[in-house]
Amino acid sequence: MGSALHGGAPYTPVSTGPEDRPRLVYVVPHLSEDESEHFAHIPALLAALGERVDVAAAVERGSPPARLAGVRLLVRVPGRSRVGRVLGTALTIHRCARAGYRTYFLRYSTLFVIVLILTRPLYRHRVLLWRSGLPDVRAPEQRRTLWLKAHEFVNRVTARLVHCLVTGPETMVPIMAGLWGVPRHRMRLLYNDVDAERFAPLDTQARREARTTLGWADDEFVVLFVHRLSYRKGARLLAPLLKAVLRSTGDGAVCGARVRLVVAGDGPERPCLEREAAAPELKGRMHMLGAVPNRDLPELYAAADCVVMPSYEEGFPRVLLEAMASGTPVVTTDAGGSADVVGADYPYVAKVGDLDTMVAHVRSLMSAPHADRYAWGQRLRRRAQTEFSPERVAAMLHAML
Repeated sequence: MGSALHGGAPYTPVSTGPEDRPRLVYVVPHLSEDESEHFAHIPALLAALGERVDVAAAVERGSPPARLAGVRLLVRVPGRSRVGRVLGTALTIHRCARAGYRTYFLRYSTLFVIVLILTRPLYRHRVLLWRSGLPDVRAPEQRRTLWLKAHEFVNRVTARLVHCLVTGPETMVPIMAGLWGVPRHRMRLLYNDVDAERFAPLDTQARREARTTLGWADDEFVVLFVHRLSYRKGARLLAPLLKAVLRSTGDGAVCGARVRLVVAGDGPERPCLEREAAAPELKGRMHMLGAVPNRDLPELYAAADCVVMPSYEEGFPRVLLEAMASGTPVVTTDAGGSADVVGADYPYVAKVGDLDTMVAHVRSLMSAPHADRYAWGQRLRRRAQTEFSPERVAAMLHAML
């Protein structure tokens, strides 16, 4: 099965599994060493999936490594211009078909999905398309432009033309079916995964050293935000949340701990947040890190005291999975499937847009004994390990093939 699939050079199979195993092309939108998007989680899933399935990975953009664990065939989609990308995608599909791969799993790859639909009469492939989250959540001043309407139309058409629409967690299944007009019998449930070996708690000494390196004092209560700095992800609520905590605690301290908000991410709301962080009221209390490569996030999560996710819109948020695996308590809204992810018995969940409740949850965690925060963090970590491991998610995807 070796083929000229990687940069035009022959590619040697990583492994030779039983020939009757299912075969799957997993389309990766972007992958590189300094990946700051959630695509950085895909290699761990592919490694687990490769234990069950013959996997071909089609990487659309970035600079992936020459080999990926568990991947039998690695394909880099050629082409830079729009026309070049279309032709390169068609060539990739042709090469994969010649190698015996006719089932595809995709996330967010609109162009690839369109080319798959157009070439289906030639290759008779199956398409499993992941969708989660709501497209029509935007800032009050943002108009629903013709471009947005066209994009939603394309998404609706492609969702109806693929074999299965895949989503998760459970709450999102009926939402996605209704949003895109897909019959329930063509819906499939799939979880997102997290590598709990990479995202893991630090021991006491390592955590103290990490906080020192990051410039966080031992007596500070560090609230961490990791997400795109957009209206949809609640970026506009960060400064009001911090101000409310500071006002409610006088000098910003609860039980001797002073609060610091650390913001990791980039996006359209960043300039406004930087101005807020420089204002006298928040100066020294709100720290902007910018975009942080995913490889550097485990230390941030494990060193923080809690993670806040005030989103207006979510699907299956990996931010929660990363924090949970790190053993760090979270304060989140119930946007999308967020409440499903943390579990029905988790107390620190607020309604979307409910700033007062989020502030109360942050203050509750600040005033809680360390042992209680640790216990909640461990419960979240166990849930991440059992429910959202790459092995379990690989088994769920395998069952769809």
